[in-house]
Amino acid sequence: MELFLTPNGRIDQPTYWRAVLILLGISIAMSVISAFVSPFLGFASLLFIWPWIAVHVKRFHDSGKTGWITIAIVVLAMIVSMILGFVLPGLFGVDQFALQQDMQQEIERASSSGDPSAAISAAMEASKRVAQAQLLPSLVSTALVTGIVGAVMGAINKTDPNDNQYGPGPGGASVAFS
Repeated sequence: MELFLTPNGRIDQPTYWRAVLILLGISIAMSVISAFVSPFLGFASLLFIWPWIAVHVKRFHDSGKTGWITIAIVVLAMIVSMILGFVLPGLFGVDQFALQQDMQQEIERASSSGDPSAAISAAMEASKRVAQAQLLPSLVSTALVTGIVGAVMGAINKTDPNDNQYGPGPGGASVAFS
């Protein structure tokens, strides 16, 4: 758990990739659950921002770099994610504009009955249909962003074989994957 909860220390590249795969699996599971149970459960995935940051900071530390560079990685992930969010739905045949219009019309129909619970129920069901329609593009986007960030991390982070200010070298007591 220390691997995901604290940015202190160092991790080698194999440990980084195991952590990334675990976090990717959790992200995918959260996307699927939120699409089929309630889109609002997707907000729970915000809890996993910190573990992603902690893992990346430790990887920078392993190469003797400051963990603050992680901010650039977060910005890269956001930019790539936004671009993919515009491109991928169309490639998968998802018409976001039509989904939004259908959702709005359904909520307006339910609201016209004067029953607030009917409007809320209609909004929840419409949100779930939108989330399900966008699930595949979302999963592909998540995997692509993770791969691109991982490739960048692999290109700029080479393990420092010596002890550095962030902890002992690979042969020492660095943070182990457990």
